[in-house]
Amino acid sequence: MVMLHSNTNPRTADGARPLRVVVAAGGTGGHIYPGLAVAAAVERLAPGAVVTFSGTPDRLEARLVPAAGYRLDTTPMRPVPRRLTGSALGFPARFVRCVLRARRQLRQRRADVVIGVGGYPSVPAVVAAWTLRLPVLVHESNATPGLANVLAARLAGRVATAFDPTDGTFAGCSDVRRVGIPISAALASCDRAAMRDAARRAFGIEPHERFVVVSGGSLGAVSIDRVVVELGATNWQDRPVRVLLKASGVHADDVRRGLRERSADRVVTVVSHIEDMASAYAAADVVVTRAGACTVAEVEHLRVPAVLVPFPGATDDHQTANARALAASGAPVVVLPDDQLDARALDAAVSELAARSGAEPGLPSGRPRPHLGWATATPHAAAADAVASWAIELARSTATTTNGRTA
Repeated sequence: MVMLHSNTNPRTADGARPLRVVVAAGGTGGHIYPGLAVAAAVERLAPGAVVTFSGTPDRLEARLVPAAGYRLDTTPMRPVPRRLTGSALGFPARFVRCVLRARRQLRQRRADVVIGVGGYPSVPAVVAAWTLRLPVLVHESNATPGLANVLAARLAGRVATAFDPTDGTFAGCSDVRRVGIPISAALASCDRAAMRDAARRAFGIEPHERFVVVSGGSLGAVSIDRVVVELGATNWQDRPVRVLLKASGVHADDVRRGLRERSADRVVTVVSHIEDMASAYAAADVVVTRAGACTVAEVEHLRVPAVLVPFPGATDDHQTANARALAASGAPVVVLPDDQLDARALDAAVSELAARSGAEPGLPSGRPRPHLGWATATPHAAAADAVASWAIELARSTATTTNGRTA
């Protein structure tokens, strides 16, 4: 049973009304997971704070946010049309309805500050906060900012970024700070080298085996799964290779069936969810994944050699920008475009990275080498606290007559 975080009207230790924060995020895990990390940081830094979320009722946030114990207010927001079609003609009216609903929700929650973490589901709450003169803070995780956050930033004026904004996108904003990408506290505190031996034992990986963790991101990736099944039935059959593959929904059953039919299920284990990602990263010699901002941050922070396969349908091809930014830093990653993904290319990329990390096939994997071109430090472990602290500061320093609270 999921316990919802308190939403009544508690009082803090000094009798004051608690801080009320709304996190607006949705669409994909790349927006939702950083939002959840920030929410947890707000609660830790401002004891008694009440955090709720704003999103849509039919995207990933509808499952992930309540599962994490937070209340989710929703609007029927849809993606901003980029072409003039019949459905686009009705978008303005729908958008106005969504903003009006978000205004009512923010008033009901007596919000002190809104944190926009991106994705089109976040836009109504950000616009509504602006109309109510509530302070708004936007966080942009991607190397190429998304349209939702570009629009939101113009209203907020305050933007926290993961990358140095060099293209002038946020030039008109009053305050832009590079803070990194918020990741969960469990991953932020993970010591991969210290956890490695225990993690590999937990996954049943022998010292001489190469362990590859494959995830298509929060929405899955059929193209990656198909190639992994092919490798599990061919190249990897006679090698000391073990694979953990996260596949989602009905497609997971198809993957399991394909593995059984090709006798590859002894090499590849399919799961619908990886509960303990910290242990999975610690045990892995190589990960194969999409290049969403949150995933890239986790890979970089934990220093896991990675094959990054950017999602070709990502808006403005932002996943390719994310992957290339990490590769350009000298990190041990291979960027493999989706249209070049096949068994031969993936096998070569995994072998190259495993060799660089000391995980040669048939030889003990040992501990990951500490160098390999990783940056000496990343900002991601402290990013959630940085965003949360900024939002708390804004809420406490801004007089908000809308909800009757004066700083």
